[in-house]
Amino acid sequence: MPTRHFTREQLAALSVPPASPKDVEYDPDLLADEHVTVLKYTQQRRVIFRADDDRTYAVEYEAPLDIWDFEVGDGGPDDHGWLGPTVEAVEVEEQPIVVQQWRLITEPRPEEAHESPALHHLAEIYGEAGHRDRDAQQYAADLLAKHARELAALLQGERAAVYDDAGQRTADGVARAANYLQAYARGLAPDA
Repeated sequence: MPTRHFTREQLAALSVPPASPKDVEYDPDLLADEHVTVLKYTQQRRVIFRADDDRTYAVEYEAPLDIWDFEVGDGGPDDHGWLGPTVEAVEVEEQPIVVQQWRLITEPRPEEAHESPALHHLAEIYGEAGHRDRDAQQYAADLLAKHARELAALLQGERAAVYDDAGQRTADGVARAANYLQAYARGLAPDA
């Protein structure tokens, strides 16, 4: 495993560690700042950066917890948890990793889309208006699918504004809702 020793001054010149994990967005040489674990009074983080030799390195450091707990206090760890005048950095490279995880189901199963209470009630309204049962069911599915697609398109268009106003997690929720609506529409009217 290739390593390199940096002095604290060299790391400070590279903005390592960043003042905030969000600083990686603004510094082209800071590539990532990742949470590693939570210690008793601090958190351990890993910053990935590009050095003067144009190679990428990772350094672990300690940062204050931002939970506003009276036991933690205001101060951060001494010297970022580094001991000695130099800090060992490990050379890293970005690689795609396939991970198997349990994820929430965000798309309805096609057979469940036809069990929708909204579809059932709308089909009843079409039936009461004089349409045959099969046609009423199809008209209701087509109308709901059309509106689900329109809502999905609106949500996708607003995702950037939501990200600016409420952050990444909320924007991801909006994207999942748009995906769900598109899948719902496909389940109702897959040919449309």
